[in-house]
Amino acid sequence: MAAEAPISGFVGLVLVPDEDTIAAARRLARAVLSEDAESVLDAGALPHLTLTQCALREAARPPIVDLVRRLDGRLRDVRIPLRSLIVFGGGFVFWCVEPDSPERARLQAAHHEALALGDGLLDPVANGAVVEATARLTGGDPVLVANARRHGYAFVRERYLPHVTLGFDSRLATTGTALEARTHSHTLRVDRVALARLGRYGVVESIISLASA
Repeated sequence: MAAEAPISGFVGLVLVPDEDTIAAARRLARAVLSEDAESVLDAGALPHLTLTQCALREAARPPIVDLVRRLDGRLRDVRIPLRSLIVFGGGFVFWCVEPDSPERARLQAAHHEALALGDGLLDPVANGAVVEATARLTGGDPVLVANARRHGYAFVRERYLPHVTLGFDSRLATTGTALEARTHSHTLRVDRVALARLGRYGVVESIISLASA
């Protein structure tokens, strides 16, 4: 049955926010990014906060269902403060979690648990491309390359930076200072934890149903 089929492709464990945060993120994206940016969060895209992401190959559903349920039980209805904007990785605009908040430490713990998503299940071809791109874009940073090889994503463990992605504009890699000087305080409430299929620029393409048929 389809509901029991293994999961393959590039996916992420994400926190789906409340409707107020979804609307606030879309408004902020329109305010700080140009219409002609490569990617801008709009009415058709779901703002989210990612715990981890990776490319899976034929991953069995039951362990993933259990992982999502555990994380949802710990994080549902948690209120997370968002504050600073930063330009990251050549043009991504991140709305970041307040680093000194108790919720930041709570997210770090959830992130470490979420890394079980890819244990022994990474797609070797797709992840090889991730490792290669990480080495190229980071100048061969040994920690980031090792992270990508082991977990399917470079920015994990001590490099984890919880955020809501507002979009991507390569021009901001050299002109993003003014944007970073702004703060936009808002409290995100976690509506639920979900497994999402991710596309280019980390955009959610769909939420993967984990319900039994």
